[in-house]
Amino acid sequence: MRIGETAIKRARLVTFAVLLVAGVGIFAFTQLGRLEDPEFTIRSALVLTQYPGADAARVEQEVTEPLELHIQQLGELEDLESFSRDGFSLIYVHVDDRYGGQRLRQIWDELHKRVYRAAAELPSEVVGPLIEDDYGDVYGVLLALTGDGFSYADLEEITEDVQQELLRVPDVAKVDIFGSQGERIYLETTRAKIAELGLHPQLVMLALNRRNVVEPSGFVELGPRKLPIYTSGLFRSIDEIARMQIRSPLTGELVRVEDFAEVGRGYADPPEAMLRFNGEATLALGVVPTEGANVVELGRRVQDEIARIEQRLPVGVEFGVIALQSEEVERAIGEFLTNLGSAVAIVLAVMMVSLGLRTGVIVGVGVPLSILATFAVMWVTGIELHRVSLGALVIVLGMLVDNAIVVSELMLVKMQRGAERIEAAREAVSETALPLLAATLIAMLAFSPVVMTQSATGEFTSALFWVVAASLLASWLLSITLTPVMGYRYLRPAGGTDSDPYGHGIYRWFRSLTRTVLAYRRTTLFGVLGLLVVAFLGFLLVPQIFFPPAQRAQFLVDYWLPEGSRIERTSEDMREIESFLGDLEEVTDVTAFIGEGAPRFYLPMIPEPPNPAFGQILVNLEEVEDLDATIERTREFVRGRFPDAEPRVRPMQLGEPVRYPLKLRISGRDKETLYELQSEAQRLIEEHSGVAETRHNWRQRTARLEAEVDQDRAALANVTSAGVAEALQAGFAGRPIGLYHEDDERIPIVWRFPAEDRLDAANVANMIVWPDGAGRPVPIGQVAELELNWAESVIWRFNRRRAITVQADLYPGYTSHGVQHDLDEAVRALELPAGYDLEWDGEAAQAAEARADVLGPVPVVLGLIALILMAQFNSYRRAAIIFLTVPLGLFGASFGLLIFRQPFGFMALLGVMSLAGMIIRNAIVMIEQIDLESRRRERVFEAVLEASVSRVRPVLLAAMTTVLGMLPLALSGPFWAPMALAIMFGLAFASVLTLLVVPVLYAALFRVPQEAHPPGPKRAR
Repeated sequence: MRIGETAIKRARLVTFAVLLVAGVGIFAFTQLGRLEDPEFTIRSALVLTQYPGADAARVEQEVTEPLELHIQQLGELEDLESFSRDGFSLIYVHVDDRYGGQRLRQIWDELHKRVYRAAAELPSEVVGPLIEDDYGDVYGVLLALTGDGFSYADLEEITEDVQQELLRVPDVAKVDIFGSQGERIYLETTRAKIAELGLHPQLVMLALNRRNVVEPSGFVELGPRKLPIYTSGLFRSIDEIARMQIRSPLTGELVRVEDFAEVGRGYADPPEAMLRFNGEATLALGVVPTEGANVVELGRRVQDEIARIEQRLPVGVEFGVIALQSEEVERAIGEFLTNLGSAVAIVLAVMMVSLGLRTGVIVGVGVPLSILATFAVMWVTGIELHRVSLGALVIVLGMLVDNAIVVSELMLVKMQRGAERIEAAREAVSETALPLLAATLIAMLAFSPVVMTQSATGEFTSALFWVVAASLLASWLLSITLTPVMGYRYLRPAGGTDSDPYGHGIYRWFRSLTRTVLAYRRTTLFGVLGLLVVAFLGFLLVPQIFFPPAQRAQFLVDYWLPEGSRIERTSEDMREIESFLGDLEEVTDVTAFIGEGAPRFYLPMIPEPPNPAFGQILVNLEEVEDLDATIERTREFVRGRFPDAEPRVRPMQLGEPVRYPLKLRISGRDKETLYELQSEAQRLIEEHSGVAETRHNWRQRTARLEAEVDQDRAALANVTSAGVAEALQAGFAGRPIGLYHEDDERIPIVWRFPAEDRLDAANVANMIVWPDGAGRPVPIGQVAELELNWAESVIWRFNRRRAITVQADLYPGYTSHGVQHDLDEAVRALELPAGYDLEWDGEAAQAAEARADVLGPVPVVLGLIALILMAQFNSYRRAAIIFLTVPLGLFGASFGLLIFRQPFGFMALLGVMSLAGMIIRNAIVMIEQIDLESRRRERVFEAVLEASVSRVRPVLLAAMTTVLGMLPLALSGPFWAPMALAIMFGLAFASVLTLLVVPVLYAALFRVPQEAHPPGPKRAR
């Protein structure tokens, strides 16, 4: 190959092309999208259905099960998960990870068809079902709107105006409002008054609906035109409702509504959900960006728009920031750019010190140029700057100089041996271009399993491969073009020509060491085998995790009261926690979501469904360094302070969402049997010292009053079961009897009794029921028996079977993998009746699934690597030597993880896989050098020896640049540290071992005698 010579002769073209790529790279960097973490697709949708008046068991039987029956027919379905609670069903539809993009949208269309088809089979009282196929939307901006002295209605009106303004901001897909209380028009009356007038809710509702209507009134034809007719009737004010007249069925007289009821305007009572920001009642606005939007730019646009809106807001109304993704992105990107800059500086400094100024510049200039070329590729292919893409650049930094080191080193050696500069450049490139290309392709393939796996975790880390591939290919191209051009112009042999570059210092010592290991080949190989055994044993001691917690300056406090608790009680308890958090200096703001969880403002989080007994607090901190200490202080505060509650304090997570680190799912048919198995399993799990808190997802059974209607007595009184239900609803919960139209709002009109009547359970039996036709009202106690019972508040199902899940958090220092391993034998020993199954879920199960997904393509990758090696060497034995060097990095990797107490998780697994590519890269160049020396020398033993010595500086220098270049990544936090340490220690040990093991394996497989003088071995098969 004469690429080097051609590049030197066309030096101006090469220089111009390099400058052009650099310019494009600089421009591309300014245009790249910025994210904190890579996006991945949430392949889940929700199906929500309301069944007012039905208990959890009836909801399960009449709503959840029929819907699941139709949904399960989706061929792309992975899992169905659902829960049924009183009056409400929610089904999680999880689609297989293989599907995304346009195919996923088609699947959601098919889901809509199947659900609508199933809706025809549901009871007529059912409201819905509603399908949320945008469940994975992330609210990149979450703002609070507070107003001292302003009512919810005033705030809601202002918030709706802001919503319309924000929808006009470029790259905003949708804007949702949270915390709305929902207005009501209440008709509050007493039993005495309605009994005196003979009125009841049905009569009032009929009167309201006959008056308060929008009905077509026809038209009058006037020649060629039509004159439409409109009839008035809608209430224009609340006073009109109060003045509306109704005829009493007892007296026949007209009475006004205000004569028997107080008409007033209020909010949902009890509230469905509540929201507080720093202790103040608030509404929130959530902004979802369009697909592919630059989150940082969007955050700036939204902030600019908010600044303009604030200028015209009433005094006292203020915005607060609950979550702003752009700030997190800028912080994360800034930290990684600092790490990248530090790594570049370290690599360049190593080059200057190790190679001298001239050679150091020649080799080091390829680092920033390769990075800029990678930015250009990222811009073209749509890869954003985020944790993974920037981390990939840091990982690959040390590898970027490998090719240039090999070419420049060989040029320098040839010049020292008397070759002309252009001849040295030509021979150096021709001898190394193909081996370096093969080594580069194999290094790329080592990262490729992440893009071959079809999972959310693979999607999360896929940028790692593409960035590494672009960087390594750019570095190879520069090494065979720019490096010979610069070497031809600036390289000067330090010791003059015709000198032996390997006749002094470390080379003389290493030559002696290599002679020794070649003389004791069997001992050397057994010693290396012993090291590998130690490495495997060491890995058994390394703790295993999936992904570490996110290093975000925020955390969550989840708070559960027993099922059936009133939302007001939940609010009171949470206010105490809010007050504690607000007094901490390191806390900037506290947002409390009561009756529901926070919306998805961070992709890996799982939003909690509505529940009056549940609340969630989002805590933002000043500095991420305060995270662990503040979480521990909060845990100490809530622990034991609320004896009947289940509080949980947790940091944000990275990677694929998981609710609890440890989960054990037990599925079957009978509820009582499930409870028994759950109790036994939970007892076993609680005995483990690493388990902090356990709970199960069916929560507590709740007490309820059941009105068993005596149909015979009811028939005699002309009363129906529906009448009993309506009377109870009107008397205690409040019954909607109409709508009040105000501008574009439709406000429910609710009939209810005073609080003292509604809150007294003793009044249930005395509640009156009105006959469907004529007749006097009767107390419910005359037509129904009231009984206090206990029943499930929530029933979970998994893949159409009832499933109860034991869930647990862990103490610091324990991992889900280790705890599950300890418990597995005891849990599996539980005696399960026929038809009942038990399976682990949670972090360990997801980690195992992710590892299986990543390791699945490994045989394909190994096959491709073998193909490249055979294409390069056309030799089975040479390929075998290279493959046998791959495990050499395991000893260093396990040692590094153990000594720094880092876990072996998904990222460490990727580090070990990429380490294999680096080791193979070194082995390829060494084998190629041995073959070159064998063709030059008569003694093969001397060829093996000299080739090994000649590779000392390039191999050790490449390892040094990689190890030191990864130092900022190792110090950047728990996400990258395991990968960085595995590579750093693995490569450091493997580089030394490769220099010794490859010659020994070569000599052993080719049976090279120590003192024989045969000609060099041919390319063997």
